[in-house]
Amino acid sequence: MSKPASKAAPQKPYGRPQKVVNKTVDLLKKNERASAAGKGKERQVLGDVMGLVDEVKRLPNLIQVEKFAQTRAMEIHAFQTAIKSAATQGNTRAFQSLPRHLRRRAASHNPRRVPKRLRSRAAAEIDAADNIAKKHRKIAKLRAKGTLRSHLSRTALFRIRQRSKRWLPTHIWHAKRHHMVNHWGWRLPMSPTLKSFRPAYRAGRRKAVAWDVSYYGVIEMEGRREDIVRLLGGVTDGKFAGDMFESGARVAGISFYQYDAFPQGLIGPGEVIWQPITHAKNDRKVWIRLHPSIFNHVWTLFKTTSLHILSEAGSSSNASQGLQIRDLRDQLEALEIMGPKSGEVLRRVLRLCKSEESLKQRVSLLVFNGLQDPSNIPDGTVIGLQAYDPRLHFPPPKLSEAEQSGTNDGVLRDDIIGPTGKLAFSLLWDAESRENASEVTHTKFQLDARRHKLGLPGTRLHPGQSDDRLPIMLFKRSTHPPPSTTPQSFHGFTLLLPTAWAQYLLTSIAYTGTLIGGLNERKVQHREAGVHSFPEYFSGVCEAGDRWHEGKAAFEKETWDRKPPGKRVEFAKVGTSSPWTPDWDKLLGADTSAEEASLNTSSPCKPYLLPHPFSTYISPSLDPLQLLEQLNTFRRQRSLAALPPTKTEALFNEAVLHVDIDVLGRGSPGDMAMICGLVGEKREKWIQAYEREDDGFNFAGEVTELQKLGQAPSSHQRLIGYTDSGNISLTRGQGHALGTITLRGYVELLQASYPSAAGQIGHVEGWDGKALVCVKNRDGTVGRFGEVRVCG
Repeated sequence: MSKPASKAAPQKPYGRPQKVVNKTVDLLKKNERASAAGKGKERQVLGDVMGLVDEVKRLPNLIQVEKFAQTRAMEIHAFQTAIKSAATQGNTRAFQSLPRHLRRRAASHNPRRVPKRLRSRAAAEIDAADNIAKKHRKIAKLRAKGTLRSHLSRTALFRIRQRSKRWLPTHIWHAKRHHMVNHWGWRLPMSPTLKSFRPAYRAGRRKAVAWDVSYYGVIEMEGRREDIVRLLGGVTDGKFAGDMFESGARVAGISFYQYDAFPQGLIGPGEVIWQPITHAKNDRKVWIRLHPSIFNHVWTLFKTTSLHILSEAGSSSNASQGLQIRDLRDQLEALEIMGPKSGEVLRRVLRLCKSEESLKQRVSLLVFNGLQDPSNIPDGTVIGLQAYDPRLHFPPPKLSEAEQSGTNDGVLRDDIIGPTGKLAFSLLWDAESRENASEVTHTKFQLDARRHKLGLPGTRLHPGQSDDRLPIMLFKRSTHPPPSTTPQSFHGFTLLLPTAWAQYLLTSIAYTGTLIGGLNERKVQHREAGVHSFPEYFSGVCEAGDRWHEGKAAFEKETWDRKPPGKRVEFAKVGTSSPWTPDWDKLLGADTSAEEASLNTSSPCKPYLLPHPFSTYISPSLDPLQLLEQLNTFRRQRSLAALPPTKTEALFNEAVLHVDIDVLGRGSPGDMAMICGLVGEKREKWIQAYEREDDGFNFAGEVTELQKLGQAPSSHQRLIGYTDSGNISLTRGQGHALGTITLRGYVELLQASYPSAAGQIGHVEGWDGKALVCVKNRDGTVGRFGEVRVCG
């Protein structure tokens, strides 16, 4: 007889071996078996004491006093330890023994989300009726078999989830550690899940804070230099041309306006970066970096303005015909890192490539290795670099708490190495180089396999010919009000990268101990520095700021409406007429007569922001005619038509200023607080009351004269503006806020403060040049004494 056919050998599974998924029921049974075998809690608590007790039982009947006392002492100690352990186990869960930054919300339902040594205890703590663990086990089985929505890949699933918004390249990393929100068409981190208000401030002052700012967009403009300057000159303010900027050595900060509408029609701020000149051709290339809330608006503005300039030049001219405008949002990513150790973090994370040009290499190494305190580097300095794959030397060394003892001899300073176009050159300008760098050659699995072959754990990989090289553009960033830095300023860097590399670089930055912040941390840092961040502090003066404030006001009003009348603030009773949005129509029309108001009912008052440097050099003698002359001088420099004299009064009455408010004494202003000007006799009373309180003449619990003055009804005070955001400033140690006030109101405050007003009511010696106000929160009844300064 023939032998039966042998069975076919089982096929080997493809890919990695499947991980065994233990059932929660199996973990519970394991606990019962361990307890029955004598390996329960008694053994775990007493440990070696049980073995010592067994040895004592085998001793002869003779008692040794010393050993007997030691044994009893150990039993008492074990008993006390058992009591403490039992109390702890009854009050805490297994997953709560993990450090707070390692906890996950799913750990309370899924025992496999905790370390292996705690899974048995975690399984015993889960309620038997809890079906979440069963659901996770079913999903894990389907995923192991490969049948979990097998018709869609992981990439396809992520694309489906991004139909209504875009993700940051580091979204997966942020989603596990931050509260996420939808803003400007993006899914962005709002703030870390851990407490971060004070830690973020300390990191910004002592170490470093980083953000993924890849949601900022870049527009590339290429063409003749004259066409670029003419186009940008008609829609911007500030300086963006000249040798300092056109060499590519520095970044220019400007604001965009509607064409031929300056100073009205503000769109928002932006940054201009010129490509360094590398050839003799007349064509130049410029990058305009914009916030996502105004990107589409500026994109449309460039299209319409170029057509308008072309029509003005005539069909016979070829002006603006060769001007090309491109969208680079999908080709560039960006990271921002602020703090005194930001340069040190970059030195630990990046390893520069060996450049073919020895001079360029020496200069880059000198500059890069000297990055310690970024405050010593000129603002806007651009540095072009080429670095190896940051994963090759992961993990980077962590930052130490001690101050660095090295000298700053190699730091980029004006007297050693000035910003130059050669230093700013980067391959990131070339489209082909960007595309090649965006394709990651090696996966993490392949790099780990190379490390495994080295044998010794912790050994760094040496870059090879096939490893990626990253072209990087690094430029200095400072958060401070113009024109110069202040002790409250923050300094750091912005990195522009090719696509697909921000996620790897951010992981390395986070591993150095750098705090990764969200939108809230960025906003608070601007407030601490006295800078109005966009668009949070631009309500009323531009469309993007209005949209942000409308969303914030709707959320606050919805929260207020959900509370019963007895549990919420009745704003009408505390004298607040507009608690959610600023009433600029009422505020700007305060000096308008009844006849003028009746004639202008069809056109409501629209405030406009007076830009720098006009807002910085305001004198008490400023009048509408002088303001019109200053604005027309700037417009003539930009080849724009002069504003007609009929707009003289309107331009003066509708102008507003961004201001910085410091509370003198107690109290802290909040959002949407009312700013009331102090002039005349009121100013004198507030100053005298503050000086008496500062001398300490008041008893504890006594209502001071300053508080009595602050309790005056709002209807008896002159309203000149509102605060955008306020809180206790950790830098100043007192209440601080950023706000917006009218130009007319600020001029009146200056007129009451300078020595020219000596002998008039309200002038007090020693308070010359100080614009004083009363700040009253929308939900409060007491106004606080404060000083106002223009932010520029």
